[in-house]
Amino acid sequence: MATEIGSPPRFFHMPRFQHQAPRQLFYKRPDFAQQQAMQQLTFDGKRMRKAVNRKTIDYNPSVIKYLENRIWQRDQRDMRAIQPDAGYYNDLVPPIGMLNNPMNAVTTKFVRTSTNKVKCPVFVVRWTPEGRRLVTGASSGEFTLWNGLTFNFETILQAHDSPVRAMTWSHNDMWMLTADHGGYVKYWQSNMNNVKMFQAHKEAIREASFSPTDNKFATCSDDGTVRIWDFLRCHEERILRGGKEKERETLVCETIHWSPLSCPQLGTQPSIHACALIGNRTSNLSVHGLVFNPPNHMGQGEMKHYLKKL
Repeated sequence: MATEIGSPPRFFHMPRFQHQAPRQLFYKRPDFAQQQAMQQLTFDGKRMRKAVNRKTIDYNPSVIKYLENRIWQRDQRDMRAIQPDAGYYNDLVPPIGMLNNPMNAVTTKFVRTSTNKVKCPVFVVRWTPEGRRLVTGASSGEFTLWNGLTFNFETILQAHDSPVRAMTWSHNDMWMLTADHGGYVKYWQSNMNNVKMFQAHKEAIREASFSPTDNKFATCSDDGTVRIWDFLRCHEERILRGGKEKERETLVCETIHWSPLSCPQLGTQPSIHACALIGNRTSNLSVHGLVFNPPNHMGQGEMKHYLKKL
């Protein structure tokens, strides 16, 4: 007797209970959502601020690459060429490692603007010797220490009672010398500890510069004089005046810079070989800075100023 064999019944499964999310076994307080929002805020000592991601420019990889290349590079012959391609980003080195290409030191890209808490004019800006921080001197007499990687300020210090006009580091990177609008000079250690203060001029000091040996420094002021000081004794050694005797009452000294090299052919002692820029009070002084380039040469200024070698 033949029987008809059909297909087996199709398997069908329907769960008895619908799937449910696991229940939370802890009690949520009514202010739980508010506490989660508060955790994303940071306290800076004055007010609550929301945590943000800061743009950081880290130059340490290029410095490390430069130190590694110095092991096997003899001179410019061993330097590898860098092409304008993204694949050569890892081969970038600081400007000191590419002295044969001066265009490497040209900065053409704007990075960041940072604003102090108290908005006031900033008269002087200097990098710290290690290059990780930036020190600014403002018209309020405050020092602001900025982070050179994240562009935020770290410390604000009331350094002077009058506007800060000059700031320079010694060549041994141990001392920082600052001068203000009242004619006072202060010595600072690398940890921003003030150790000495005295009055060098009766009028505003415009610039200060260390000698190559750091034993002496020079200051220039609105009184039209350049004064040579002994750094250790804080003693005035010489007063240098520019221009004719009748014109000295109207002269101001805007800037000064000590030569980094000795120059015996000029017939002057290397310890006092410097250059100052002197102008008239009534004229519009358009030159406010003067720096020697490494070969100890100097460019020409405008004809209405006295450019004098001391």
